[in-house]
Amino acid sequence: MANHGNGTRTPRTPRNPRNPRNPRTAHGTTRGTGTGELARWGVFLGVAIALSALVWIGWALVQHRSVVPGLGGDTSSNESVTIGLTGVPDSLDIRTASGAQSDRLSRVLIGNVYETLLDVDDENRITGGLASKWETSADGRTLTLTMRSGLTFANGDTLDSTDAVWSIQQAVEGKWPDADAKFKRLASVTNPDPTTVVITLSEPDPTLTRTLTGRLGIVYDADANVNYATQTAGSGPFAVDSFKDGVMTLKARSGGGAKVGTVTFRYFADDDTLMKQADFGGLDMILPDFASAADHLAGDSSFVTVYGASTRKVTLLYNNDADSILSDVQARQAMRLMLDKAALANGRKQDVEQVLGGPIGPLEPGYENLTSILPYDSAKGRSMMSYFSSGYVGTLKLVTTAAYTSLAQAIAAQYQTAGVAVDVETVDATQLDQRAQSRDFQLMLTELDGEDGSAIFATPDSTPHYTNADAQSQYAAAAGAANETDYANGLKTYARTVSEDAASDWLYTKRNAVVARETLNGYPAQLTDTRLPLKDLALS
Repeated sequence: MANHGNGTRTPRTPRNPRNPRNPRTAHGTTRGTGTGELARWGVFLGVAIALSALVWIGWALVQHRSVVPGLGGDTSSNESVTIGLTGVPDSLDIRTASGAQSDRLSRVLIGNVYETLLDVDDENRITGGLASKWETSADGRTLTLTMRSGLTFANGDTLDSTDAVWSIQQAVEGKWPDADAKFKRLASVTNPDPTTVVITLSEPDPTLTRTLTGRLGIVYDADANVNYATQTAGSGPFAVDSFKDGVMTLKARSGGGAKVGTVTFRYFADDDTLMKQADFGGLDMILPDFASAADHLAGDSSFVTVYGASTRKVTLLYNNDADSILSDVQARQAMRLMLDKAALANGRKQDVEQVLGGPIGPLEPGYENLTSILPYDSAKGRSMMSYFSSGYVGTLKLVTTAAYTSLAQAIAAQYQTAGVAVDVETVDATQLDQRAQSRDFQLMLTELDGEDGSAIFATPDSTPHYTNADAQSQYAAAAGAANETDYANGLKTYARTVSEDAASDWLYTKRNAVVARETLNGYPAQLTDTRLPLKDLALS
């Protein structure tokens, strides 16, 4: 990476200057009050005010409230909405969060508290965000973004290209999670004027615009002094008012355009606990992890349920290590042929959006329906697997989390019928990661998300440890394309190779459910497990 930290920023005048008032001089005296006594009273009042401010700040920090002026400003609406969901974040610092914590924060903060240079629509297509226009040069090495005018942060500070440049520099220099990989081709980032950001690359990167729709595309206030673990200072329609004990409260900020004044997120351990709380009341919207959980409220006429697609793919990963039976392409292909994915999906209808035949989902660039590759044919699969002795195949270990235990057992039953013994082990998320590191599995049932999930078969050090020189070169060619069309076409070639070689098995893309009171409108239905913009949320 060349010169990534030396991008230029156009100088600007200080924002929100706090000019000291001219001291007032006492002319003459007032009955009973001399100049010295006035001075003493001034000191007393100054100390009192300072102590009051310190008490307020201390209370705010204890409550995880922001102390940045202007956050949680007034709104024209006093209406409030309470949303129930799972997976409580352990901090508000979206910059440095990784893994599941990053996903949880991105879901509720992006589009509500923080805004990104670019955005996505409900079909996961890239759209304008803080930047209204963007243009990539013919050689794919320069991205020029034109930012909207009149932008401000919640504290009243002006938001312009200086903040955008600074935010990208902070991500790179601070080595925020994924920044090294996502910005590895970054040569410089500059702002020739307050509304223009120019990103120059050492090589083309067709994924850069997608990166700027996510956490690394957030624009932060270069002038704010914020403890991001407990506070926020974004430019979205809401600001975090408090975050404590599994409850996060957002307040609409003045001029932000939100239609409700308060949104409260209440976090629960799992879908069962969430739906039990729904029985007790107090929730206006429920977002279960699995769409099938919404059936719990099917008989309640005060709620409606809408369904939408996700970019998450339920995937059966193979261990491709040399000492694994699944390092052999014939064994992998036989396993694919022996699994009836349509039957598995039929048993989980509410949770399945679309059955898959390859690593790329319908809402991703390069998607192609590959279900015709290695379609279900148990007899052919058994014939191919008979090439290996039963002692060599042994009993395969399938590991997964509790959320997918029943699906894993259904998979094991199908394999058992085809003559392959499979033991299912249920572990927690941390243990699943440990199993991936220790290589203590042959099959792993898990979720992959979006383009990053599709890319793991292009690198041998990811969980499957899949190695295929053709697939790696095809993905590298796609990732180096100068435009999005060539990128998508390159991904199609890569996905077909990976599927034909049976690097793993891709079962289906998930379906999301949003359960909302019938008086609620303006909420999204698509992609709600990864982002939840609530600016248009309203009560009728």
